[in-house]
Amino acid sequence: MKKYISLENGPYLLQATLQVPETGSQPYPFVVFLHGYCDDRNEINYVHTELSEKLEKAGIASVRFDFAGCAESSGCFEEMTISQWISDAKAWVKWAQDEPWIDSNRIALHGLSLGGCIAAMTAGELKGQICALSLWCPATDLITNLQEHKLLVGIDLSDIEEKGYADVEGLKAGLSFYEDAMHLHPYETAAFYKGPVNLVHGTADQTASCQNSVLLKEVYGSNAQLLLVDGADHRFLSTEWRQARMNSAFGFLTSQLLDLE
Repeated sequence: MKKYISLENGPYLLQATLQVPETGSQPYPFVVFLHGYCDDRNEINYVHTELSEKLEKAGIASVRFDFAGCAESSGCFEEMTISQWISDAKAWVKWAQDEPWIDSNRIALHGLSLGGCIAAMTAGELKGQICALSLWCPATDLITNLQEHKLLVGIDLSDIEEKGYADVEGLKAGLSFYEDAMHLHPYETAAFYKGPVNLVHGTADQTASCQNSVLLKEVYGSNAQLLLVDGADHRFLSTEWRQARMNSAFGFLTSQLLDLE
């Protein structure tokens, strides 16, 4: 069953799609989906739509939502920060914990690109409240490249203090986004999470290096499994690559969430 819902998080109204199984017994395990930078809740080529529908058929509920300032959610993209989007993710976890039809002990996060980085940091901040973490091409280097090279997805931000914004794929990234990123510690924050992790990354990813997942695998140690898909780019633009990534995440989430019953 698909249902459109919204959630208030501070001044922002977050629009979302809820997928709930029509069979099986409550309370259901639950997955919160986090999308990437300059994207929306359905994600590249609708991969989040596909994964959430597959999980629904397996007996796992989920929500995929637009971050504040993105797509159908309220707010101005230019004013957004990564810290705000971590707050959005936490708000949906809290919402799920308060719903009686959701098993609060079986809440997982799944994120793609910057959403993967945000999922890792959110899980670290929430620690034991997350039971499984699924990451596709996590873009932790979006933060580290800003900090070390003043680059945002390859764009030189050396004049951002003067201009007050940067032009990123036709959208304005505000000075607040840059200033917020300077104070974030993605790997250190991620390390506080001690549960199971599934990482999938393409070896030819030029948007978010596969070294991001290699470094996260080192952070998580034996709790993590890493699939490197040979030749795959950031968008996994082939049916073979797409299926490999989909199968890995679906298998991981079902094994972690359904085996806990």
